[in-house]
Amino acid sequence: MLLGFRPSLRAQGQAITVKTDLGVELVNALMVQISPEFIKDSVADPHLFRTTRLMRESYTHFAPFRTHAAVRRTQWLADKIGTGVYLLPLFYQGFPRPRRHTPISTPLLEAIHANPDSAVRIADAYMRLVGRFYQDSHFAQFQRANQTVYEVAISEVRRNLPSPTFIPTMERYYGAQKAAYCIIVNPFFKSQWGMAWEVAGANGPVANQIAAPFGEQMRFRGNLLKAGFDNAEEVRNLSVHEFGHTFVNTLTARPAFAAGIKAQSTLFQPIPGQGQYRDWETSFNEHLVRAGEVRLALALGRGDVSEKLRADYAAWMYLPFFEQQLRRYEADRQRYPTLESFLPDLISALPTLNR
Repeated sequence: MLLGFRPSLRAQGQAITVKTDLGVELVNALMVQISPEFIKDSVADPHLFRTTRLMRESYTHFAPFRTHAAVRRTQWLADKIGTGVYLLPLFYQGFPRPRRHTPISTPLLEAIHANPDSAVRIADAYMRLVGRFYQDSHFAQFQRANQTVYEVAISEVRRNLPSPTFIPTMERYYGAQKAAYCIIVNPFFKSQWGMAWEVAGANGPVANQIAAPFGEQMRFRGNLLKAGFDNAEEVRNLSVHEFGHTFVNTLTARPAFAAGIKAQSTLFQPIPGQGQYRDWETSFNEHLVRAGEVRLALALGRGDVSEKLRADYAAWMYLPFFEQQLRRYEADRQRYPTLESFLPDLISALPTLNR
């Protein structure tokens, strides 16, 4: 274990919930319709073909609704917030008649519209449109026909969840706790994709991770044999990364930290092969989360995973700097009991990257 690294007693009772989410499923059906570039045949891209079998089924099933107003509005929103569209349902409940149960996070609203009130109205109207798509597309029939898909996906993730020490180790490392952790399976999207966001719950912050399949899906005579989630290494690695974002992004979005990070925006360099990261603030978060993955692997006793991550993230040019900073954080947890307490020093060290 790392210096000063002890799981908190409170966190030892935490468990990861695995479930589906109707709002996320609806948005996914809409996103699939505007993502034909991932629907490859077995000759053009054999790997993508094998790992998007369920996505292809969704794409074909809902093709008659490709001109639906909800599909068009999804494209409009995706042009503004990208896959952040998937996060919007997390703030609503009661689909197909959604109602907002907690305020939408400021970064999402700012990306939708410069005026917060207008952004909220746009989000509310979109969710109502998503509910209309549920009715018009007879989505309930699709759900019933694919009940086994959801059951297999949930079962595969549950039997591959990280060890009981995972959450307390992560909470102790970042110096913060969540009221709950949830993995929302998203079986009808492309493999190797996920995202996470913290949402306020009745008992405190909830870390939500949306996870697409990791590998091949397989049917035999109409029966689903594999949903693509049956991989303990992938479940753990994605959980470290995505749940890590719920600890990091919630801090770096605060005005006190955001200004200092933005002030060093000249440090931004595109990451080779990672065109989705187009600004310094996003790059900062990704570097910090990925450095955290490397260090948490060591804390979990997986030095082999730590080395592999360093190799996998070789293109992330600032990773050595961020890992060096986290070593400073680990070495003096009395001074830095939380990542929040360490961030000012980390941000102050950013100018040294220019030298």
